[in-house]
Amino acid sequence: MDLKQANAVDSVIPDLVSNLFAIVATLIVHFGAIILLAPRVGIFGLAIFAYGAFIGNVYMKAQMSVKRELSKAKAPVLAHFGASIEGLMNGKAASVPSPQPPLKCSDAGNSLERILQYLVIEQEPKSSAKGKPPAHWPSSGALRVENLSASYSSDGPSVLHDLSFAVNPGERIGVVGRTGSGKSSLTLALLRLIPTEGKVWYDGLDTGSLNLENLREGVTIIPQVPELLSGTLRRNLDPFDQFGALRPSRAIVLLNHFVFSPHIDDATLNAALRDAGLFALQSSEDESRLTLDSGVARGGSNLSVGQRQIVALARAMVRQSKLLILDEATSAIDYKTDAIIQESLRTQLPKDVTVITVAHRLQTVMDADRIMVLDAGCIAEFDSPRALLATDANTNVEQGYFRALVDESADREALYAAAGVGAASSS
Repeated sequence: MDLKQANAVDSVIPDLVSNLFAIVATLIVHFGAIILLAPRVGIFGLAIFAYGAFIGNVYMKAQMSVKRELSKAKAPVLAHFGASIEGLMNGKAASVPSPQPPLKCSDAGNSLERILQYLVIEQEPKSSAKGKPPAHWPSSGALRVENLSASYSSDGPSVLHDLSFAVNPGERIGVVGRTGSGKSSLTLALLRLIPTEGKVWYDGLDTGSLNLENLREGVTIIPQVPELLSGTLRRNLDPFDQFGALRPSRAIVLLNHFVFSPHIDDATLNAALRDAGLFALQSSEDESRLTLDSGVARGGSNLSVGQRQIVALARAMVRQSKLLILDEATSAIDYKTDAIIQESLRTQLPKDVTVITVAHRLQTVMDADRIMVLDAGCIAEFDSPRALLATDANTNVEQGYFRALVDESADREALYAAAGVGAASSS
C-alpha cells in the first residue's frame, strides 16, 4: 500500500463516513417530521427514495467503469511523471553547465569533469561472432578451473590466488569461509565481472574466449537480495518473453503486420513456482497469496526477502541454466524458508544442473556433495562434509579449517549429524 492509499484509509474515508452519517441523520429527522405532520406525503417520499436508490445504483455502476478506464489512461502519465521526478538529479547534472547567474565556474568545471570521467570509463569487450558459442551450449554444468587469480582492479591486490578445481555435472558444491576469504569474489570471477587470470572451462569451452553476453546468459546467479521488476509476477519469471507459446493478447503491430511475441505457458510458470516452494509458504485460502497476476513493486519492495528468493529460484528453473550460483542467497531469510529452498534445490532441479552455494549458514551446505573451504583467497580444503569432519589418523590432524568452523557453531551437534559423523568422533 503506497502513501496515497494509506492517506485515503486514514483520513479521506473516515471524513466521508462521518458526512454520510450526518446527512442520513438529517434526512431521517426531516422525513420523520413531515410524516408526523402530513402522513400522505410520506407515500410520495418513499416513491422518490426508491427511484433515487435505483438511479444511484445505475450511476455507481457506470461511474466505476468510467473511473477504472480513467485510472488506466492516467497510469502511464503518472508513471512517467514519477520516473522523471526520480531522475530529476540526473537532469540537473546535464543542465548545470548552462549559463546561470548564481553558477560558479568551479561548479561547472567539476560537473564537466565528472561527466568526462563517465564518458571515458573502461568498457567491457563487445560481442563478436568469434566469441559466440554453439547453439547447444551449455549442455551440462561441467566446470574446470586452473590457476584462477582475480582482483578488483588491474593494478589492485589479488583477492583470489591460483585456484584450481573441477566440478562434475550435477554436483552440489558448497563454498564456505570466514569473512574476506574470497567466497563472493569467486562467483564474480566465474562470471568475469572482475579482472581475472587463469583458465575457466564451462561445459568444455574456455570462458575467456566467449562473449560476456553469452557466458552470463548460460549462468544463473541468485544474490543475497535479488532485484525484481515492477509489474506482475509473470513478467518477473519471463522478463524477455523468451519461452513458451504464442499469445494473441500480446500482439504488436510491426510493419503493418501483426507479430505475436512468445510468452511462456502459465502452467509452466506455476510449476516453477510450486517447485521453488512458493505454495508451501502460503495456503490456498489466503487472500493475499501470490499468483502470476500479483503485482510486484519496483525492486520487489512489497514482497518479503524469502518470497523474492523463491521468485528468483523459480526464474532460474524457467531459464533452465546448467550452472546455478547462490551467493549467500538464504542468509537473510528464516530457517523454514531456507529449508524449503534447499529441498527444492535437492529434488526439483534436473540431475545435470550444477549448483554452487556460497553459504553463510553451514547448515545450508551440510548435504552438499563437496564443500570448498576458502581462506585468504586460497582453497584450504575441498572434499565431502563427512571427510572434512572426520579425523585424519594418518597425519594426526585433529582439526581442519571446516571442522573449526563447525565446532565454533552454536548448532554443532546438528551439523555433525547432518554430515553423518557422530559426536564422539569430534572429541
